[in-house]
Amino acid sequence: MSGKEQIIEAESLPIDIQRGACYSIKQANPNSYTHGMFKYPCKFIPEIPRWGINSFLPEKRGVIFDPFSGSGTTLLEANINGMDAYGTEIDDIAKLIIKVKTTVLSLSQVTSLEQYYLELMNIITQDDAELFRPEIANLEHWFSDETINQLGRMKVYIDSIKDIDVRDFFKLCMVSIIKRVSNADDTSPKPYVSNKIIKIPPSVEKEFSSVFRRYKQMVIELLSVEKMGHTDIIKGDALKFSVPFGIDLAITSPPYINAFDYGRTMRLENLWLATLTEEKLREKKSQYVGTEKINIKKEKSNLRILEKSNLLKEYYNKIIEKDEKRALIVKKFFEDMEVSLHSVYNQMNTGGKYVIVIGNSTIRKVNIESWKVIEEIANKMEFNTVQYFSYIIQNPYIRIPRKGMGGKN
Repeated sequence: MSGKEQIIEAESLPIDIQRGACYSIKQANPNSYTHGMFKYPCKFIPEIPRWGINSFLPEKRGVIFDPFSGSGTTLLEANINGMDAYGTEIDDIAKLIIKVKTTVLSLSQVTSLEQYYLELMNIITQDDAELFRPEIANLEHWFSDETINQLGRMKVYIDSIKDIDVRDFFKLCMVSIIKRVSNADDTSPKPYVSNKIIKIPPSVEKEFSSVFRRYKQMVIELLSVEKMGHTDIIKGDALKFSVPFGIDLAITSPPYINAFDYGRTMRLENLWLATLTEEKLREKKSQYVGTEKINIKKEKSNLRILEKSNLLKEYYNKIIEKDEKRALIVKKFFEDMEVSLHSVYNQMNTGGKYVIVIGNSTIRKVNIESWKVIEEIANKMEFNTVQYFSYIIQNPYIRIPRKGMGGKN
């Protein structure tokens, strides 16, 4: 925000958005249904996909797609509105979150949760129970011995649950407490152990019980949805994918430039679930849009994207005077975003719309209005801007402003 926008207070986003306005959304219950599962960094509020659906698909018919699915906000909101949704996502923990959030358990499955929970609480305190030990470097730096043992027994028990939907529910409960019961700082998205503020982690039993009760109630609430759509995480990533039946409405919140190392952010959770090894996590870093892991020589050899946006060229030239690598990281980010935009555009059905939510970034003291750069690039490939606005995040987990821009073909 520049401080010049008109701030409009609203209970929810109106259909007739004022162009360029800034909305302060009261969000009486932003975590309805299963939206509140897992404290995922930089997830956007359900109000945005809800507004997009009500504005562009008011009859609640069509295919919704999110190339950067994250924790599944768009996909879940589509399903709640009775619509099928597709997404791409490369992080395994995010895929688990999406799966659990968009799966409606049967009444018998919900009833069984309590018995599994009681058995689990009993087994994690048994010294002779089989336990799993994750391959985490300096494991004792991150967790106490008691926590390691209890989480290890918990994982073995959860893996033994035959019902895959119930098993995944408990997996998500487990990964949701990993950071809280660790020695890592609770407020930073990237795990680190503070030397200044000594953390006293809650017990595994206490934290798991709290998460289980909250998540179980959310699952019960999801049962009240009259017509629930279906979500599929399809093969590929945000740059290359194939959506069945084409796209009627794409809604996404891409990552920030160089702001988050998502592999590191989800490192402890991925290693506890054994979805990846430390080596595989390092290799995967280069696959994220917005990664810092680039080949400088390769990136310098192709600067064509700078001709697609005058604003990007201006930012690039300012940053390269101070830091060549950072300038190339910015260039690579928008280069990848262009590829993703093309992939969405090429699969859009007639009249399709694209809603993008993205925050600004400051790189080497250069303020980058990412949404404006994306707008310039998108307009070059025949997307037409029909609306843009910003909103104020209420009680953010991470304090980063965001901008909103919608487009159509």
